[in-house]
Amino acid sequence: MTEQTTRNEGRHNEHGVVIIWTALFLLMMLGFIAIGIDVAKVMATQSELQNAADAAALAGASAVDLTTGKVRPDSALIRAQQTAGENKAFTNGPTPVSLQAGDVTVNPNANTVKVTVRRDAGAGGAMVTHVAQVLGFTSVDLKASATAKAELTCSECEKMVPLGAVPPVGDANFQVGCGINYTLKDAGGGKVGPGNYLAVDFPDCNEGGCSGMGTTGAKTFRCLFGAGYGCCISIGEVLQTEPGVMSGPTDAGFKTRWNNDTDRRSNICYKDYVGNGSRVINVPIITPIGNGRTSVTVTGIAAFFIVSQLSGKGEVLAEFVHDVVPGTGGNCNSTVFTLRLIQ
Repeated sequence: MTEQTTRNEGRHNEHGVVIIWTALFLLMMLGFIAIGIDVAKVMATQSELQNAADAAALAGASAVDLTTGKVRPDSALIRAQQTAGENKAFTNGPTPVSLQAGDVTVNPNANTVKVTVRRDAGAGGAMVTHVAQVLGFTSVDLKASATAKAELTCSECEKMVPLGAVPPVGDANFQVGCGINYTLKDAGGGKVGPGNYLAVDFPDCNEGGCSGMGTTGAKTFRCLFGAGYGCCISIGEVLQTEPGVMSGPTDAGFKTRWNNDTDRRSNICYKDYVGNGSRVINVPIITPIGNGRTSVTVTGIAAFFIVSQLSGKGEVLAEFVHDVVPGTGGNCNSTVFTLRLIQ
């Protein structure tokens, strides 16, 4: 065998090795791509499940009984399941999330709701893999959990009404109960300091339906009574009272709110109410009012249900209730609640 022949055979052997290594490299690349497809699907499904869990937990925690201030377990379960079902996560394709009753834990004493949503055989099916099936992994079980809490509101950031609630003398707090009505807007008669009738001014706000109207005056009061304040009011904040009976602006703002409700029956208690919430108003709890335009401090935030239409004198009577509102929660003197994810 000549030296040239030997060289040619060596080249042919090298070509064969290159082909083999190229084939192996391509197989490895295809494997990484295949794994990447399923890993990306797992990550997307996990994110979808977490979004569903967060939404379901918040929905469950919103089921606060407005007469007791405690989360109602049955209502929390229904709200959580309905909200979870409005979200989708992958099985083979996107399908609605199914939240099992055993995966919802309600603690009324702490006002917390914990939910766990799953993608497995018992909850609508596991996530189906694609390329990993050739390795025997046909599906993947996934889950996500979230805990939400209804906590006391230290700062409410929407729809407050410019009325100051002053607890009755001798009572530390307002009392829940049908037939126990409180005056939120006085029509006169010396119930509060001379010249004041429980109206207050809110700071300038560039948000909401009453933005740009200023802080004082009948027009501003009428708008805020009907539409609510667009910015935040916090416990500890100092407000100014708005002197004057303002029976006309009170009646006009009240009519806007009353007519926007779907339950306009007069002289009913909150337990019989089936409206859309327009008759439930949120107001600051304030320190006692002095004479004329004076400063008061917000000591809490409370909610009340308007029990009847006005008499035409500008007096607003309401039943104390609890409520769930947008704002900032914490440990404070409040009787309304804000929702927050804690896990």
